[in-house]
Formats: sequence, C-alpha cells, structure tokens
Amino acid sequence: MKRALPLAALILLGSAAPPFAQDRCTSMQVFLGVAPQNRANVMSYIAPRLKEKHGVDLIAEEIGSGNMLERIGAQGGAPRLSIAHWDTPIGVEACARGLCEPMDASRIPNLAQLDPKSVLKDGQGRIVLLSPEVVGIGLVYNEEMFKKNNLLPPSSWADLARTELKGRISVTAPASTFGTAALVMYAKMNGGGESNIDPGFAFVQSLMPNMNSIHTWTSELSNLLQLGEVWLAATGSTMALALQAKGLPIKWVAPKEGAPTVNSGLSLVKGGPCREAAHEYVELWLSDDFQVMRSVEGGLTSAVQTVWPKLPESVRVNAPITPANYGTLLPLDWVEISKVRQDWIKRWQRDIR
Repeated sequence: MKRALPLAALILLGSAAPPFAQDRCTSMQVFLGVAPQNRANVMSYIAPRLKEKHGVDLIAEEIGSGNMLERIGAQGGAPRLSIAHWDTPIGVEACARGLCEPMDASRIPNLAQLDPKSVLKDGQGRIVLLSPEVVGIGLVYNEEMFKKNNLLPPSSWADLARTELKGRISVTAPASTFGTAALVMYAKMNGGGESNIDPGFAFVQSLMPNMNSIHTWTSELSNLLQLGEVWLAATGSTMALALQAKGLPIKWVAPKEGAPTVNSGLSLVKGGPCREAAHEYVELWLSDDFQVMRSVEGGLTSAVQTVWPKLPESVRVNAPITPANYGTLLPLDWVEISKVRQDWIKRWQRDIR
C-alpha cells in the first residue's frame, strides 16, 4: 500500500498531551465514517467490551469526514468527542490544524500488527493518525444487468460516458472525499489534475445525459444499486463486497487510468475525554476479530497484517484490493487539494445540474 502523503513536516499546535485524566468516564462519543455496516459492527463488537471493561457507554455517530472537521473545530479547546474516524486525507488536515492528540503506543499492543505505512506521525515522531482500512476509488457495476444487456464490463473512467448507459450511472459529489478523488481523476484523464480541475468539471457536465443521480454517501448509492436503478457508479472499493454479502451481483473494478486511494483513518481528538477507554477502543478496532468482521461485513481491505490469512476463502477470492495490489493505488496530492476543495464543493453545488 502506498502512503497517501508524507507527514514528516506535519506539526501539531500546542504542547505535549496532558496526562491521562483519572476522572470517571461513563460515556464516550466517536464519529464514524459513512461506510457499509460500520456502526453496526462497532456497536456489536466494541461497545459491549468497553462497557464490560471500563463501564463506558459508547455513542457512535456516522457523518462525513468534512463535517467531522467542522464540528470538532467548532468545539474549541474542550471537545466532547474522543475519537474521529476521518478519511486519511481529512485526518492529515485535521492533525495539521492541531485537532489530533498523540497516541500512547504502549496502550495499543495491536498496533504492532498494523502495516507501518499506515501509522502516520507528526514532526516530533508522535503517532497522530492510523490508516488501517485500505480503500480505492473506482467503479462498481451490476454484472447481471451488464450481461443481460450485452454490455462489456467497464474498465475505464470513460465508461461512465457510454451512451448505452443513459439514465443508469451515478457519480459521487465532492462533499464526500470519494467524490473529490474521483473528480481529480476525471481531470487527470482529460489533461488536468489537482492544480487544474476544470477538465474534471467539464467531464461531469458531459455525463448528464447518462446520469440517474448524484450521490454523496455510500448508503445512497447502495439503495440505488439494490433497486436496480443504477448499473454503473463511481465509488470506493468497500461497496462491492458489502453488497455481494447480500447476494447482489455487484463488482468493483480499478479503472485502467488508475484508482486513487482514500484510506479510512482514525485519530484521538485533542483534549477529548475518556483517554483510557479511547486507547482501548483503538486496540479493539485493530484486533484481528474486529478487522475480520469489517472485512467480511463491511467490504474493507485491512492493513492489519495478521488479518488476511484469517479471512474466509470467498472473501479473499472476491476482494477488490489485496495485499498484493496495494501498490497499484494512486496517491493524490491532498495537501494541494485541501487548499481548494471547499471552492470545488461550492462550484459543484452551483454548476452541476
């Protein structure tokens, strides 16, 4: 797996983290990314173990990474949140803004099994962001509908423009990090890129005759695919396995022009409560049992190195991303993107109809 971008120069604001608070923690809040079975897995596996060991009730809310950044920033120096599961590019920005608290590796033994490239540190060598879930952005399609209509399987981002797919495609809005990454790829395949997004917007405009919908979250797209309304869409690699587990003929492919990586990360929130329980939460998240659950039910590819051999054969055979092809995912310049992403979102809301 390629690291999304170097963090050697990332500097946290403020002084070193304070000692772990000894006051009793009775409830702990976390923000989860919007992903298949995410909250269900956390509440069935992690929540009862935190309750049993620490007497802590877990409160888990699914929201987009951009919204996490805004809400945590608005809480100032006394955040109510303990952990944020933001997409790694958003996490990098958050940590650079001083919103991440260094982790104590001695409290997270399972950290030793995580791919070292998924452990991101600040300029002082402190762990501030983990990136344990490998996600590629590419295309999902309904194999049954493609076969029934004698359509060749997709292999390129340009397949979104195929005339025989009129009214049957969906793309992700850039309010989602998945959509931002896809927009950059549309630009790259048309001569642009992170510093010239105009060709990306022009490509999306050209897709309008084919558009069934524009989605922001994977839950929206999941419903459209299950209803048979959408046959081809741009989204993350986690979608396919989650729907296959429900018996649906959905497959994810990496376009030949490249599939950018938008890995899912997590951080401790600077100044957040429940430090002891928060470290235990991270330890449970990185456990083999939980990562296997997320791989089977949520469709993720885990960067915990001991997980892959423990997956069912059916999952290993059908996994869109494997340890063998991590390196094929494309890193984007998220530092550059973060400077202009909000402008892209406003432009999308204004111009894409």
